Amino acid sequence: MEKRVELTLLMDFYGPLLTERRREILRLVCEEDMSFQEIADQMSITRQGVHDAVKAAARQLNRYEAALGLVERYRRIRSEVKACRALLDSVQADGASRAALDEARSALDRISGIEEME
Repeated sequence: MEKRVELTLLMDFYGPLLTERRREILRLVCEEDMSFQEIADQMSITRQGVHDAVKAAARQLNRYEAALGLVERYRRIRSEVKACRALLDSVQADGASRAALDEARSALDRISGIEEME
């Protein structure tokens, strides 16, 4: 399961760089949770063809990550935003300080794509 999650994350960042066919095969594997045989039947190729396409696409995505490091950078940013948010949440403030802390929290939420549900 962990490999599939990692592959999905790589797809989110680098999927558009794959051929349309490889991208579709990986989408069916990762998002639709289809078996290689189901994909083979749907795409009129062999099960081995699906296996080879998935393996080649995964190698290609990993090469992109090794060269560009976008997923690792994303993970570091998310981790640091989470740490900053935790530190801000531990601060007790009032008046103008409270407004500044709330704005800092909002900025971190915007950076990380988190929408507060209050």
